[in-house]
This record gives sequence, C-alpha cells and structure tokens, in this order.
Amino acid sequence: MRVIVVGAGLGGLAAAVALHRDGHEVVVRERAAELRENGTAIGIMPNGVLALDALGLGAAVRERDPGWGAGGGMLDRRGRPLLVTDQAALRARTGAPAVVVARRWLHGLLADALPAGTVRTASPVRALADVREDADVVVVADGARSRLRAELFPAHPGLVGSGETAARAIAPGLPEGLVAPAGELLDHRTGERFGCMAMAGGAVYWYSTWRVRAPEDPEQRRRWLLERRADWHPAVAALVGATPADAVHVVETAQLARPLPRLVDGRVALLGDAAHAMTPDLGQGACQAFEDAVVLAAELRGTDGGIDGIEAALRRYDARRGPRTAQVQRRARRAHRMLTLRGPRARVRDAAMRLVPAGLATRALGAQLAFDPQRGARTADDPVTADRLG
Repeated sequence: MRVIVVGAGLGGLAAAVALHRDGHEVVVRERAAELRENGTAIGIMPNGVLALDALGLGAAVRERDPGWGAGGGMLDRRGRPLLVTDQAALRARTGAPAVVVARRWLHGLLADALPAGTVRTASPVRALADVREDADVVVVADGARSRLRAELFPAHPGLVGSGETAARAIAPGLPEGLVAPAGELLDHRTGERFGCMAMAGGAVYWYSTWRVRAPEDPEQRRRWLLERRADWHPAVAALVGATPADAVHVVETAQLARPLPRLVDGRVALLGDAAHAMTPDLGQGACQAFEDAVVLAAELRGTDGGIDGIEAALRRYDARRGPRTAQVQRRARRAHRMLTLRGPRARVRDAAMRLVPAGLATRALGAQLAFDPQRGARTADDPVTADRLG
C-alpha cells in the first residue's frame, strides 16, 4: 500500500515508522527545507514509551531514564508537597517509566528508523488534491496549525491560544548540594508554574509559565523571571540562572477550540497535533501522536489495498482514537483551568490536593497512562490530575 504522510514532525515520523515496519511504501512530505525540531526537551509519559516500544524504539528511550525516585507530583512554590505520586509505583503499574529527552534527539531517532529518501523536504502539500490521487492512504500530520485540517473541517474554529506563555529550556545541572524538586510548582498568588525534571547525564529540563506581559529581549526576560521567582524554591533561580538566555524557547500554548467531529475522511486520516492539539498540561501531545501511529498501523495491517477495505480500516482507527483523544483533550483543558487558578480558589485547590492519598493519586494516574498496543488505551475518566511533563 502506498502511504503519503504530510508533515515530518514527531507524529508524522512515528506514523511513517509504524507503517514502514508493516511493509507499506511510505513517503513523508515536509514543507521545510531541512528536517528540524523546535523546542528543547519533551516528557514522554509511560503510555508514550509503550507506544514507542511497539515501534521498536522504546529501548533507546528507556536507556535515557535517569531513574526517578519515589517522589513526584504537584508542589507549592517553595517545593512543599501538594499532590504526591510515586514514580516507582507508577512505573510498576504501567510497565514503563516517564522519561525526559531532548526533542532533537527523539526526532533524530524516529528519522533514522526510516530508509533514506523516505522524507522529502521542501515538498509542501498545500491542498489534499495534491496527494489524494498519488496515495492509497494520506496521513495528515502537519501540526497544530494544520492547513489540511482546515480544508477538511472549514466550519471548525481551529486552534486557539491559551493566554498562557511557557518558557522551556535545558539547564546543564544544579550546584552541588542543591536538588531540584521533582514535579510542578504552583503559585496560588499568581497562577504561575515552574516544572523541573531530571534528564540523563545530570541535565535538568525546566519550564515556567505566566499570563502577564514579559520583556521580549531574552536577557531582560531572564532577569524579569529571576525577580519574579525570587521567593520560590532555590532550585528555580539556579536553573534559570544556569541557562543561557538565548537557549530558552518561549511560546504561547494553544489547543483546538473543541475536538474534531472525526479523525478520518475517506482514505485520509488525521494524526497528532493536526488531529487533537492540546495544551501540555498532561504531557500528552506527543504521547497521543505515538498512540495514533501504533493504532493506525494496526488497523491497516492486513488490508488488501482496496478502497472499501482501507476506508473500513480508517473508520476503525477513528472509532478507537476519536473517543480517547477527545477525552484527553477535555482532561487537559480541565487540568489547565485547575492548575492556573489563583487567589482563594487556588488555596482551596491546594487544600483539596493535600487530602488525596499518594496511593490513590498514583493508581489514578496509572490508569490514565495505560496503553496496550493491541487493544488501545483505557478511556476511563478520572478527576485526579497529577504529574505533568511539559
């Protein structure tokens, strides 16, 4: 079967790897002149690692697991626990660790799993008519601002900004004797957040969020952030101070205004951010794309290449992925609202989180992050929101 994948981001390359492994003829068309991946690091939650296992790439990711301890979860700005999860127990429940890796490294891992010539750069697809006749299946993976999604669903409101700015960076490490709190720090006064997660080799991935206007000059913005985080856990200032100002990636987070009515149209399937862009509050953007890739390949497996069979397979893909991704989008939206509260409502939130037993929080998170490549992911909703990996 001939498959054209539009977009060579993490999701598009994962789909190409999955389909290539099944023997399909795959071409990836990328509008950029060269393969590249923006950003700094990315948290791959256990379900994402399990999906990468199914693509034959999980072992390389697992090797970068720094071996998180038992702690993790939500903390106040000074690093005191609010909602605790046990990372060791989470790994045992799901069968995979949560791992933070450099985005460029992960992008390269996926690209290297494809034969030379699979990815064609400087090859934009401006309309579906450009590729429909050349492929048995078209996979739309052209990102959160997908032009092809807009073509398929012209009445859909599309992508909307969250109003929250996120700065992301990788610090080389911390001064001796200073330990970064594992998880996300919340400030009930402002609704701002700071997360930090260990990476292999001693580096630390950190992110910081705000809703107010910040300086645009990188150095001035770093000084502004240091002043704004002066009374937070001491690791916050140390991480920001250890990172070159021009190495910080700053962007407003965004999400689809609402889930799409479906993820397929005939022999066209949407995947990744093009299908279900969401804010990073659950660390599920790339993880859901990897799940998409695994399920799409599974449903196309054994299809004889006839139009009826292909369309039936894609309808099954939609039936399996549509409810799951819509639910994760809703959970991410709720998590975003809850985590950005400020004032009295934030104080109530903090008090409520302190009442949740660590065991319950860990079990709930484990249920959310389960993924069986043969059966798909669980879709049971749960009100407990815990760890977030950017």
